[in-house]
Amino acid sequence: MLKVISFDMDGTLVVKNFADAVWFEGIPKLYARRFDLPFERALEEVKRAYDEVGPSRIEWYDIKYWFRRFNLGSGWAELLERYRNLAEPYPEVPAILEELRKKYSLIIVSAAAREFINLAIGDTSLSRFFVKSFSAISDFGLIGKQPELFSRVCQDLCVKPQELLHVGDHVHHDFEVPRKAGVRTILLDRDGEADSSDAIHSLDELPSRLESLS
Repeated sequence: MLKVISFDMDGTLVVKNFADAVWFEGIPKLYARRFDLPFERALEEVKRAYDEVGPSRIEWYDIKYWFRRFNLGSGWAELLERYRNLAEPYPEVPAILEELRKKYSLIIVSAAAREFINLAIGDTSLSRFFVKSFSAISDFGLIGKQPELFSRVCQDLCVKPQELLHVGDHVHHDFEVPRKAGVRTILLDRDGEADSSDAIHSLDELPSRLESLS
């Protein structure tokens, strides 16, 4: 019996503009000001540093690390606050979450650091829908979504893997990986690019898909 529905955050519940703006506009602007460079040159150097570290290292996800590395001071929280208005939910999200929480416990499972989750979800009107949120890196020290992440989420919630359903927009991280942990999955393909006839294209389709799963 399905008890809990887990949602990815960026690209599933909220548009990706927030995180992208922080990493590829906010930080390069501060870097350009710090080293007296044109923005495009600063962006190029910042991107090169991101690539040098890469997503396989935990530092890649840590905004405090990048502020230290680029000698930008201690204003990372102010930078996040400056862009938080970009963390907008997709239009259908509030109504669908309101409907689903009447039958299921709703949670968030994200690869994003806790700082991003708190601003995008935790301090917004969406927070009332969720009983808990999990950050792979901040809560478990895990880099990205791995089967272990979903196993540990199930342990934390005291549910069996088959009692959890994860919904997200990434074929590997949100569809294939949770299945390796025994969790049920539904792929959200907003752009119609996934090679799967089982995908939904809007969260509006989720309630009827859940009925068919039952």
